[in-house]
Amino acid sequence: MRFQAQCMCGAFCSGAGEDVSLHGPAYVTGNHVYLPYGAAGMIVLDISDVSQPRQIGGLSFSPPFHSRFGVHGVLPVPDQGIAFANSEDVTYGQGAAHHASIVDISDPSAPFLLSLFPEPVPPAAAPYSDFTTRGGWRGPHNINHHQHHPDVEKQGDLFYIAHFNAGLRIYDVSNRRLLREVGYFIPPEPTRRYGPMPEDKLVLQTEDVMVDRRGFIYISDKNQGIWILRYTGERPQARRA
Repeated sequence: MRFQAQCMCGAFCSGAGEDVSLHGPAYVTGNHVYLPYGAAGMIVLDISDVSQPRQIGGLSFSPPFHSRFGVHGVLPVPDQGIAFANSEDVTYGQGAAHHASIVDISDPSAPFLLSLFPEPVPPAAAPYSDFTTRGGWRGPHNINHHQHHPDVEKQGDLFYIAHFNAGLRIYDVSNRRLLREVGYFIPPEPTRRYGPMPEDKLVLQTEDVMVDRRGFIYISDKNQGIWILRYTGERPQARRA
């Protein structure tokens, strides 16, 4: 097998060099499967005949958003008629924008974009003006997956997302059309490298997030290990949209 030199996802990338890759986990909901397929976007399959999966829907994000890992993760919440989708930006501040989004999946054969999450804003005292130019990978990465596990908090009106050099970001998603950041945690800067990433500046890189049913939040960092947190901010009221 031959791969392009720039391919960063190993055997998951297409042999022809396009930025099409199945990256994050596949989610099965009844007879449907939701797949994050990189530059091909969010793909919906019908598996009522599991021996012959059939694509019934999809939503492209690239363009206008960046191509490689254009959709990195998808989290469908069928009983709410929505899915969360996000890219993974490994460009070190170059090229097209990344995204984290809410998609309407009330009709899985015709999903459409409902809203985009706002970009994180640096704290007032930060020595950088934005997260794009501060170094390292930027943008969203992993969300609170593993919804099948009984000890993981079920997706409600608070949404948790690891945002690489912007730390953990928490959003009120009770209004699907107007997403609002209500909390964040930015770990201190690492002081020692334990691996090759990030390749430029040694800055924090929040990778993963998991929230248990007690409300404890676990985040990982490339060069700092695990942080355990608890959200103490305001809670969303009754859903407004």
